[in-house]
Amino acid sequence: MTSPFDKTYSSLPGRIIARFFLVLLGFTIGIALFTPWNKIWASALVSLDERLPTIGLRWEGIDRDGPIGFRVRGLEITVADTPGSLKFNWAYVTMGFSPMAYVRLDTDGSECELELFGNGTMAFEGDVDITALLGGADIKGQMRVAGTFFLPPGAKLPKKGWLDMRSQQLILPGERFVEDIAFMTEIKERELSVRDFSMGSPLKIKTSGTGIIGEGNLFLTTFELTGEKTVGKEIVPYSVEGSLGDAIW
Repeated sequence: MTSPFDKTYSSLPGRIIARFFLVLLGFTIGIALFTPWNKIWASALVSLDERLPTIGLRWEGIDRDGPIGFRVRGLEITVADTPGSLKFNWAYVTMGFSPMAYVRLDTDGSECELELFGNGTMAFEGDVDITALLGGADIKGQMRVAGTFFLPPGAKLPKKGWLDMRSQQLILPGERFVEDIAFMTEIKERELSVRDFSMGSPLKIKTSGTGIIGEGNLFLTTFELTGEKTVGKEIVPYSVEGSLGDAIW
C-alpha cells in the first residue's frame, strides 16, 4: 500500500524553470522577428557617416538584417578632396566583440574581408576588382590587397600600419599594360616607408624608398624610389621620383 506521504513535489521547481525559459525564448524570438532592425542599422550607418567628416557613405538599401548583422547594397565610399569613389556591390556586416565588426565586401564577384576593432584598428585581406571598385574608371584589373591600419577617433590618416597590393596585370589610362606589379609599404601618419615596389613589364624593376601622402588628395602623394632595372641580361641602377597622379595618368 502506497503512503500518501510518498507523493513527490520535486518536479514543481523544474516546471517553473522550464516555463520561465520558454517565456524567455518566446520573448527573444519576438524581439528578433519584430524589432525594426533595418531602421536600427540604417540609423547606425547615418551616425557613423556623421562621425567621419572626411569620409562619405552612401548606399542603396539594407536587407538580410537581424540582431547581429545586415547587408548593405550598393555601398559607395568617398574621401574628401579626393576624386572618384570606392563602390561595392554589397557589404555583409556581422557584429561581435573582437573584432567588433566583420565585413565581407564584394566588387563584382571579388571579395575582400575587413575586421574592425574597438581600439581603431582595421585589418583587411582579399581580392578586389579595380574597375568595379573605382566605378568604371580608366584603371582596370584584379588586385590582391592586405593590410592593417590603426586609425583612432578623429584621425584623418592612419597613425601606423602597412599595406600590400599585388596584381598580375593592370590596365592604366591610355591602354597601358602593367604586369606582375607589387607594392608594399609601412605607414606612419603621412610618411611612407616603401619596402617594395616592383613590376615585370613594361619595365622590369625592383625598388624601395620613401613617400609622403598627399594632404587632402591621395593623387598628390609623392615618392622617391631607388633600386635596379633589368635591361636584356644586364641589371643597372634605377631611380624614380614623382607623384602618384603622374605615375597613373
